[in-house]
Amino acid sequence: MGIYLYIDVDAFFTSVEQSINRSLMGRPVMVGGLKHERGVVACPSYEARARGVRTGTPLCEAARLIPDGVFLKGDFHRFQAYSDRFFEILYRYSPDLQRISQDEACLDITGAIRPFGGARQLGESLQQEIWERLALSTSIGIAPSRVASKIASEYKKPMGLTLLEPGDLHNFFARLPVRKIPGVGLTTEKILHEMGIRTAGQLAAIPEQYLKTVFGINGLKIAAYSRGEDGIPLRDHKAIRSVSRETGFADDITDSSVLLSHFYYLLERAARKLRTLSKKSTTVRIKFRYADFQTIEAAGRINPASNDQNSIFPVVRSMFLRTFTRRQGIRLVGVTLAGLKNYIDNQTFLDDRIEKGRRLLQGLDYARQKAGFFAVTTGRTFSLSSRYKRGDTGYELRTPGLSQ
Repeated sequence: MGIYLYIDVDAFFTSVEQSINRSLMGRPVMVGGLKHERGVVACPSYEARARGVRTGTPLCEAARLIPDGVFLKGDFHRFQAYSDRFFEILYRYSPDLQRISQDEACLDITGAIRPFGGARQLGESLQQEIWERLALSTSIGIAPSRVASKIASEYKKPMGLTLLEPGDLHNFFARLPVRKIPGVGLTTEKILHEMGIRTAGQLAAIPEQYLKTVFGINGLKIAAYSRGEDGIPLRDHKAIRSVSRETGFADDITDSSVLLSHFYYLLERAARKLRTLSKKSTTVRIKFRYADFQTIEAAGRINPASNDQNSIFPVVRSMFLRTFTRRQGIRLVGVTLAGLKNYIDNQTFLDDRIEKGRRLLQGLDYARQKAGFFAVTTGRTFSLSSRYKRGDTGYELRTPGLSQ
């Protein structure tokens, strides 16, 4: 039987901001935007959560709840730098590591315990090193399975450490609310409650085949998880099914040409991400939100599959012009590239134009990597230069994640 350690940085974005500016520690900090801006809180500190702010709380509502709060836009590159340093520390404790997200990981520590004297001592050492080197608070769960370690990591937050021995699993899961089981969302929880099932222990007593009939393949997953068994593996960060980019605006935009410039810029960033993953997309989806919050979505096929923004943009342009039918401003736009395939699935060496296009994109990416995003620019996004500041990696839009 293995021993797994699941670690999660508490309120990652705000913890990074507090680490950089120690005067913010102990104060209600909210990352996502300034208090006078439109948008929502992306990450509140635990001090802000104690005063009623949650992820997704509108900025105006957060400002009303905490008028003395600290509101920050956030910086993706700053967060990524801390994430890289975080994982450098983790890899020294165990090279057998499953990266779950930017600030979460599950480590197999079965063979790494001896020098520390025990699993708890290893966890405490890891937690302390991350605090001393990065000033980031973390919560840790240690258990005989990955899923049990994940659930245990959420048991005591922030800066908690929960150790579950093999003999602890039955009692721990017997009284665990079903909502705490990975894969059980609000809809599944409601159905389980209607069936009279409120704890993992009750769920574990239900035949797996019955759960499969009700919930499909997810039924088998939650059945295993309710017993503290891994069953279907936890989500792997490498299993990327789509790449999305979206941003909100400080003011409503009605000019279709300016909106299309935003769509192209977002598409350009998403396509670049696909190229770093060696994947192409077969489907593109767009969405935009009017000032009155009506949201429009549309999807189109990309044939042949592509990761070239210039090949995909005509599809985006056509969908937008077809669906932008109201004389009202737009407050948000987004692009998603889905139906991903590896290069080898649809690469051809017969068409010289495809090969030239591929080399052109490689040159574009290389130039921007070496000399900055604006080493090569396009007229399609020129109108954005009057709205946003230029950074080394692109325009500084309102959404922090779009610096990617």
